[in-house]
Amino acid sequence: MAEEQKNKYLGLYTILPSEVSLQLAEVALDLGTIHDQIQDKVKEVEQSKAMSQEFSRQIQKIAKDLTTILTKLRAKTDDLVQAKTDQKLLGEELDGCNLKLMELDEAIQKFSEQNGQLGKPLAKKIGKLTELHQQTVRQAENRISKLSQAAFHLEEYNEMLGLILKWIERAKVLVHGKIVWNSASQLREQYISHQVTLRKIVVKEYLREEFDLTG
Repeated sequence: MAEEQKNKYLGLYTILPSEVSLQLAEVALDLGTIHDQIQDKVKEVEQSKAMSQEFSRQIQKIAKDLTTILTKLRAKTDDLVQAKTDQKLLGEELDGCNLKLMELDEAIQKFSEQNGQLGKPLAKKIGKLTELHQQTVRQAENRISKLSQAAFHLEEYNEMLGLILKWIERAKVLVHGKIVWNSASQLREQYISHQVTLRKIVVKEYLREEFDLTG
């Protein structure tokens, strides 16, 4: 427009008035400033989108790690010693996820304050991730309780097994040695005692077989 206006004056063999030239220069300067502002805004939007994508990537990574931990916590096992070792490692991994989640949540909150539209879907995702983390924590606590119960029952079972082995050894001695018969009342008392103990053994064995370390 400035060039067109100037050509118009030149066509009339006149010189563009200095006041008009000054105004055109100011307009050109303002246009340049506006252009720079637009470019800065575009760059800012692109950076915000890139940050949003990075936050989403981190959320997916933590969600994947938590899902893996949760799957392992739900797995059945018949090796109590290995289960305790695995539980410790999974607990450390879960603590690591918790730390990452807290840092990510704080960063997304700050990001949302400056980028409302981009922050809303991130806030929703971080909310679901928090629910998954809480579910995994509950599963870990439940498994710890199960392991503690299993250790207690296993100790009782081992004690009972030791007693049975002693009885077997005594039985071998009786079979190969001289049998001394007791009175009928003593034999009856021994029979009742052995029957009660046998029932306890059956119950303990049932509990051991039915005990499940999963939640």
